[in-house]
Amino acid sequence: MATELEALEKRQLSAQRSLNDLTNQLTLADHLVYKKYLTELQNYGMVELSQQMLKVQDPAQCIRMFQLKKLTLKKGEDMFQKLSTVYYSSMAQGCSLAVMIDVPEENVGANIYLGIREDPSKKNMKSHNLDTSSKTLQKVLRSNFPGSETRGISLQEEEELLDGAFGDAQEAVASVSCVAALRDKSKTEDKAFVQGIERFMDAMDGEVYTAMFLAEPVSVDTQAEIRSGYENLYSSLSPFRKSTWSYTENQSTAVMESLCSGTSHTISDTVSTTTTDGTNQSSSVTDGAQKMKGVSGGINGGIGNSSGTSVTKISPVAGGIAGILGLGGVAASVLIPGAGAVIGPLLGTAGRAVGGTAPSRTAFNSIARNIGDSMGLNASWGISHSNTEQTGTSHSISNGTSHGISDSTSQQESYGTTDTRGTGRTQQVELCNKSVEELLERIESQLKRAKESEDYGCYKCAAYFLSSTPSTAILAANTYRALMVGEGSSVESGAVNVWQNDEAQVAQLREYLKRFMHPVFARPLWENSTESLIYTPATLVSGRELPMHLGLPTRSVHGLPVIKHAEFGRNVPDAAIEEADKIGLGKIYHMGQPESADLILSRQAMTAHTFITGSTGAGKSNAVYHLLDELTKDGKTTFLVVEPAKGEYKTVFGNGKAAVYGTNPRETPLLRLNPFAFPAEIHVLEHIDRLVEIFSACWPMYAAMPAVLKDAIERSYQNAGWDLRESKSDRGVFPTFFDLLHVLPTVIEESHYSNDTQSDYVGALCTRVKSLTNGIYGSVFCAEDALSDAELFDENVIVDLSRASAMETKSLLMGILVMKLQEYRMCSGVMNGKLRHVTVLEEAHNLLRKTSAEQSQESANVQGKSVEMLANAIAEMRTYGEGFIIADQAPGLLDVSVIRNTNTKIILRLPDEEDRKLVGKSAGLKEVQIDELSKLPMGVAAVYQNEWPEAVLCKVKAYPVPESAVYHKPVKTGEEINTEFIFGQLAQEAPAKCLNNSEMEQLKRWLKRHEIWIEPEERRYIEQVFQGELKDRDKTQKMVFDFFGGMETLIQYCHEAEKTLAPRREMVNQLQGRYAFQTSTAEWALNCLMTEGLQRNPDRDAAKELRKNFLEQGGKVM
Repeated sequence: MATELEALEKRQLSAQRSLNDLTNQLTLADHLVYKKYLTELQNYGMVELSQQMLKVQDPAQCIRMFQLKKLTLKKGEDMFQKLSTVYYSSMAQGCSLAVMIDVPEENVGANIYLGIREDPSKKNMKSHNLDTSSKTLQKVLRSNFPGSETRGISLQEEEELLDGAFGDAQEAVASVSCVAALRDKSKTEDKAFVQGIERFMDAMDGEVYTAMFLAEPVSVDTQAEIRSGYENLYSSLSPFRKSTWSYTENQSTAVMESLCSGTSHTISDTVSTTTTDGTNQSSSVTDGAQKMKGVSGGINGGIGNSSGTSVTKISPVAGGIAGILGLGGVAASVLIPGAGAVIGPLLGTAGRAVGGTAPSRTAFNSIARNIGDSMGLNASWGISHSNTEQTGTSHSISNGTSHGISDSTSQQESYGTTDTRGTGRTQQVELCNKSVEELLERIESQLKRAKESEDYGCYKCAAYFLSSTPSTAILAANTYRALMVGEGSSVESGAVNVWQNDEAQVAQLREYLKRFMHPVFARPLWENSTESLIYTPATLVSGRELPMHLGLPTRSVHGLPVIKHAEFGRNVPDAAIEEADKIGLGKIYHMGQPESADLILSRQAMTAHTFITGSTGAGKSNAVYHLLDELTKDGKTTFLVVEPAKGEYKTVFGNGKAAVYGTNPRETPLLRLNPFAFPAEIHVLEHIDRLVEIFSACWPMYAAMPAVLKDAIERSYQNAGWDLRESKSDRGVFPTFFDLLHVLPTVIEESHYSNDTQSDYVGALCTRVKSLTNGIYGSVFCAEDALSDAELFDENVIVDLSRASAMETKSLLMGILVMKLQEYRMCSGVMNGKLRHVTVLEEAHNLLRKTSAEQSQESANVQGKSVEMLANAIAEMRTYGEGFIIADQAPGLLDVSVIRNTNTKIILRLPDEEDRKLVGKSAGLKEVQIDELSKLPMGVAAVYQNEWPEAVLCKVKAYPVPESAVYHKPVKTGEEINTEFIFGQLAQEAPAKCLNNSEMEQLKRWLKRHEIWIEPEERRYIEQVFQGELKDRDKTQKMVFDFFGGMETLIQYCHEAEKTLAPRREMVNQLQGRYAFQTSTAEWALNCLMTEGLQRNPDRDAAKELRKNFLEQGGKVM
């Protein structure tokens, strides 16, 4: 009985120990799966780096860094996906990666650095991996974030940087261990990303700190061990998730009676002989090494009851479980005896290292009540060697004889009665242990993360914050951890540890971080044991989670500009362009950086016209300069630039490459035009219609004003001797604005409008026409020796209108030039010809202004129709080899047909949204691309041609313009023989200048051109005067009278005398405007004309009255 009681007591003690072990193991599993040791790191001892280790891990030998100066992002693209690619490729060689934010002084911008660390202690690493990984990091960063700028750091600068960031001034260090997770943005109204590192930097603005985000790749073998450890632990715990027991009762009664009898008789004889001989020999040698580790668990059966006490210390077998999990330095690992001496002594007392608390085992008591076995672990290492040899021989002989006799008798008789009464009761109960179930679910989550890590890579990651002020380090750590919290971040426990009072520990932490290493902490595996568990603050994160831990700003912060760009095309279909027709505009521009590929335009595509737009300072003029330079390189293409503002083109091209004409004769040769002149192939009525359209586009006119103006123009031609039906003139003389101004009041008076309407028309039309005859504009619009069409359109010409102040005048000049160009090309151009001439219309809205499409019953949209006519004329001129470059900084002011009828569009920076939409939609841009137009750098343009699949950004090549370039008006090398010179010489008292042969040729051409007004005798007289003969007053007076209109001019003077108080002044102005006379020359010519006229006038009374008026006006009768 005593023996049975002793055995029962042993079994109870064994069961109790098994239950205690089970509770301990579950507690440890909970502790390690949840990484709860992370919260206790500041209480553990730190492994001090030995001098040998410090020397081996020299930063100059194992670290390479560079600074991020600018970050470029693509709109709408996932930044984290790109960072995942960058980090994976840079750590593929096994190097660690660090992102460091350093703010060395208060209120200064943060410096962001990226660094690569190679671990010299790994035997499989080669020396070139550091440089390879560093180059890979920079190259992959620029390829995934094109346009970003980095700055390399020399070894000396790197040393100074690390000494400052991790120097003695940093008195506090904080670490953050966590698993980052994105938040569910669908639960908030604002879907913007709020977990970027820029939020951290904004929160720390004005503080002095250093932040280090460190990631170390985990090898594939280690990942496999981790996965295997989780799987084994899951398998061991899964039987304890649920338990089922049942209770059954029954009762039965049975009565049985039997009788058996029998008899048998048996006789047997046996004889046997056996002989055996044998020899055997064997030899074996065995060498082996064995390492075993595992977790075992099972159920013996039975029901046990146990009660547990609270456990406040981690079980000594924690190292074994950590080793099985394969977590190494990430969670914990077993150090073999004596390893601590290699790494270095522990900082901190052993008592404090052992004293770290762990979770209580109270939660697992319910398991022990239902499980009667134990779950344990085994960990063993062994080395064996054996050598065995054996030799043996054997010989045996055996003889045997047997004789047997047996008798037996049997008899059987049975009777049975069975009476069974039964009562059965069964009860089944299923128990679920929620603690184990929850732990298994966490293990499943870790397995999913392990699978993800196999796909995207696995890294040991932690963040560290250093500052001279403990509160700053704590603020930084907690701010960072708060940003990392998201959906699912509780899969592992997070922790913030702070070291601030122990100078030795803080110094060692700085040494670790200075070498881009996770600091190592240790605690004894057993009390008073040389074996220790080691920990680091790092947690395991996958390649998808890593970009959040080592994030870069998603928007600009103090110290780092972050630019978001829209993506444009990067290829131009130029294969079909002939080599001679290729024009290089610049380099293709992508994500903030020019590329090596050229953007090629077709020369012949320029005939379909080009539209260039951009705000002030965006590079619009430079784009035109470059295009003109490229187009004229072949020597067959010329250009005309009409510039109503700035006057820059004459500075760039005016000194030798192009002739310059303007409205200020002091600055440039005077622009001389006659809007009423046209080529012989053009019908006069056709020209009149175009001229009226020009006036309608440039002047605001309503009701019957265009009709009245057209009538007056027709009469002007008729008065000049033109047959409007046949488009012929015997004299070949074209009217001027002086002639139009003369007949316009008469036409208005004959219109039969009311007096008020006539007054309005006189004020609107006559005043404007008169303004074109006064002062310098009289010489521009009414020039007797106007520039020929060949001089304007067959050579390189710049028309500088920047000195003209009135916008209506600028518009009229531009319109007249376009009209004359159209008529000239129609008469001299070849249908469907190649590009031969390019016209640049700067600030084209002055001529092609956007107008309202609405019209009332009283007046049509005259200006809108006129602008449309001009736009269509420009579009149609392409068939004659004429190309237009229409440039304007305000596309919203242009008529929509101008943008529609241009094949090539070059769009520079446009800040106005409506302008961007107008032009962007015409170029087929997307919304993000349209928004991008407001941020284009100077000289970068979105270029689009109608046959291209998409628009392309281009960095337009800068045209070399000397900073000190100044336009100089050409100095006349010889005398120009024109009307002004000839009559200026005749007006002098002294003899006329004797002309040389070349000048005489000019004089003869002038006489030939004016032979209608000068008789042959008078022509011979002029030639003689300029060959040295004396002047004859009577002949000179007669020639002047005939040349300037004779009696018609006198009649005009009389009409002026009726309308104005200063008719002589008006006549002098006309002479000055038409012939560019000096005042004295104009007055002399008028005196000669009046003297000759008074002599020829048969009406003496009228002549007397005219003479009186003329003398009263200051005239002189010779």
